[in-house]
Amino acid sequence: MTNRNLIVWSGILSLLVTLLSGCSAGPQTETIIMPSKEEINIVGQTSSPFQVKNIYRLPYEFTSSGQLLGWSSSDSVIASFKTESVSEGLQLKRLTYPFEQSQIMSKIKMDDSQIILSPDGKYLAMRSSSVSGDSLKLLSLEDGKETEIAKFSNRIFVQDISWSNNSRYLGYLTIDPSGGEKDSLRLYDMESRTSKIVELKDMTEGNSPISIHVSDDGRSVLFTMLPDQSGKRTLLLGEISHNKMEKQFTRPSAGEQSAWISSDQFVFLGYDGTLYEYDRRNGALSVILERVSSFKLSHDKKKIAYSLYDENIIYVGTLQGRNVLSNGPVYHGIVPTNMYWSLDNKKLLIQGQSNSTEEQSFILEFE
Repeated sequence: MTNRNLIVWSGILSLLVTLLSGCSAGPQTETIIMPSKEEINIVGQTSSPFQVKNIYRLPYEFTSSGQLLGWSSSDSVIASFKTESVSEGLQLKRLTYPFEQSQIMSKIKMDDSQIILSPDGKYLAMRSSSVSGDSLKLLSLEDGKETEIAKFSNRIFVQDISWSNNSRYLGYLTIDPSGGEKDSLRLYDMESRTSKIVELKDMTEGNSPISIHVSDDGRSVLFTMLPDQSGKRTLLLGEISHNKMEKQFTRPSAGEQSAWISSDQFVFLGYDGTLYEYDRRNGALSVILERVSSFKLSHDKKKIAYSLYDENIIYVGTLQGRNVLSNGPVYHGIVPTNMYWSLDNKKLLIQGQSNSTEEQSFILEFE
């Protein structure tokens, strides 16, 4: 074999040795776990606290003389005002972004009115009292059409009007102080335009409800009962079965602070300031926050605004299961009396009292 051939074969053997030595170490593998969309959202939500982008002060009249009703869209709020020109009348005004100039929507002639805005901002439920009795009407904010859905004699009182979170059900109580008729819960279905009467006798005997919250499926109701002999109020979960209410759960509570997360889960404020979550599917009662004085869930149930005892600070956080994540202060110097999340869950309307005991109404817009 010539020298030239030896050199060629030597180069080939060297190349083979190099390739084989690389293979002898075995395949180099790496396992990468891709997080789900939910996990990505959690990381983003917990990475930083809520940041306030803008603060909008509402006009003085909305604080001094108006009754704030809530959001009629993601960029407008409405309030009712007593009119001087028409006795026993109300005027509805809409305040639209950038929340500086209000517009008159309509005028309503009512006696001893009670007005509740639906969560989707489309309807007003209005109770009117007169010498002939109570009546309950719906006012469409889209076309201004009024519809009477119930009328009662003057011995029946209508009270505790409340919408379900999805705006499908309108619930209210009918009370007969004379005892001639049974106290009942009535549910009006906005889809079928029909009413259901549910007896309350066996459930509320010896006590009276002061507020109600109807679940989205219209099958369950949260009642806040009058204080007992110890001075504590009670939260009561009732389930509708064959037009009667069956008691499912009771717990001492603080006022009328409760909200549905789903048709099986709800949160409520205990008398000691503990914010609880209850899941009736397994009967689990869990602590979410402590020292809470007030709270408000967003429409999508993913955010919570709250205040703490002995503080004039508003906090906002993300509600994830039984935990509040990415929570932090967003405004100092006010004790909130009412809080309303916008329909797109990006703004928070706040009404409350400042350090100078002055009433304030403003909107926080978040990044």
